[in-house]
Amino acid sequence: MNAATLAALILALVGGALVSAALYALFGKPSTSRGKNRKQEVINGFQLAGGILLGCVLMGSFVSLAGIAFGTAPPSPVVSRPIAGIIAVASLTFIALMVQRWAKHFAGWIAWGILNSLIMASSGHLLNNPAIPIKRSLALTMAGLCFVTVLVTRQFTRTYKLHLAEKFALIAWIVGFALAVNVEQFSVPALAMGTFALVIVWLLHHSKSRRLTHRSIQRPEPTSDPPTQY
Repeated sequence: MNAATLAALILALVGGALVSAALYALFGKPSTSRGKNRKQEVINGFQLAGGILLGCVLMGSFVSLAGIAFGTAPPSPVVSRPIAGIIAVASLTFIALMVQRWAKHFAGWIAWGILNSLIMASSGHLLNNPAIPIKRSLALTMAGLCFVTVLVTRQFTRTYKLHLAEKFALIAWIVGFALAVNVEQFSVPALAMGTFALVIVWLLHHSKSRRLTHRSIQRPEPTSDPPTQY
C-alpha cells in the first residue's frame, strides 16, 4: 500500500467517523437541558471539523490537480490533464461558493504558512522533503507576503459580512497560491498579486469606514427650542 492510498484510506475513515457522530448528534434525543446543550456543542464541533476536512479536500484537490492541468506536476495514470483541469475548476467553484463560511478561518490558516516558510528558510529545503532545496530568500519573501495577508484579513470574523470585492480578492489569493505552488518562476509574482488584491480591498474598506465615522462626527446634533411660554 503506497502513501497516497494510505492517506486516502485515513481520510475516508475520518470522514466516516465524522458523519456517524454527526448523525448520532442530530437524531439523538437528550432528555435534559444539559443534554440538549451538549448535543448542540457536538453538532457545532463536528460542523467545524467537517468544514475543515472538506476545505482541505477541496484546496488539496485544486492545488494538486491544477499542477497536473498546467503540466508542472507529474502526470497521473488515472487522471488526464483535461479531466484534472475540469476537477480543479469544480473544486475552485465550490471554494468560491463557500467563501463566506471559510473566510473567518483564513487568517489562522495563513499564519501556519508563515511558520512553514520560516522553517524552510532555516532548513534551506522544502518542508518534509529534504531532497528539494529552496532558496532562503524565496522562503522569507513568502513568509512576508503571508504576514501581510494575515494583517489585512483579521477583520474577516464570524459576524463579518464579506463584500463582493473581498470575495473576489480571496479567490484571487487562492488562485495565486495554486500558481505559486505549481509554477516556481511565478511563485512570488502570483502570491504577491493575490496579497495585493487583499490589501486593496482592505484599504477601500478602511477608507469607507473613516469617511462614515468622519461624517457622523461632523453631523450636527438636532437641537430642540425651548417651549414658548405665554
